[in-house]
Amino acid sequence: MKKHLMILCLSFLTIFGYSNVQAGWEEDLVYKPETKQTGNAPTMNARDPYESFNRKIFAFNMGFHDLIGEPVAKAYLNYVPQPAQTGISNFFSNLTMPLNFTNSFLQGKIQEGLAGVMRFTINSTFGLLGLLDIATPAGLELKKEDLGQTLYVWGVWDEASFIMLPFLGPYTTRSLFGKIGDNSYDPTYKLLHEDINRNAIFLGDAFVSYTKATPLIDQLKTQPDPYIFMRESYLQYRTNLIYDGHPPQPKLDDFDFE
Repeated sequence: MKKHLMILCLSFLTIFGYSNVQAGWEEDLVYKPETKQTGNAPTMNARDPYESFNRKIFAFNMGFHDLIGEPVAKAYLNYVPQPAQTGISNFFSNLTMPLNFTNSFLQGKIQEGLAGVMRFTINSTFGLLGLLDIATPAGLELKKEDLGQTLYVWGVWDEASFIMLPFLGPYTTRSLFGKIGDNSYDPTYKLLHEDINRNAIFLGDAFVSYTKATPLIDQLKTQPDPYIFMRESYLQYRTNLIYDGHPPQPKLDDFDFE
């Protein structure tokens, strides 16, 4: 499995590439390129160079959703009791915490990393292996961090392009490469010795996330151009993650008032 992931990593590096920029060590031990110190560096490629490919995959995914995905998701939402849905969602969310706090540490966010460790410990013990989310009411909120964000903080991959994948949905080239890397060293997987268990966790987490997105997909269909709306929403979401919920505001010079 690791061999296959390594081949995929090398393949995506060859296809999409990445840019190394001159950088320096900050006092807080966060590795950031100098161009990002102003907080206005671009994070996404607005040109969508793979739009032709992306639209075809988007149409395929929407067809799969209408034919198979939506009926299955709605059956889960309609017939599984809400407390059970919440518990299942909490369980899979808790399994992502080791990866979250590992990336927090890699980004130099020591305080957030320690809070993530505490959140995982509390929910895994007093929360019955994560079925109950006790940490959030205690002030330890979920912070989503992944290797894609870490690569940007390190200055390894400044500007990412949007890309659609069959079944898996929207990504950026940076978040996709980061996802492959995350799956290769996810601390949670170290506790599981069989690939079938890892695959079950991956598919279960993906399905729960998909059921949450189902109502949003219905709203997506009402947009004049669903693809554009979905693309811009996802790029904004990723940018928001990179800046921890505080993305830089565009300058007035960027607007055309004429």
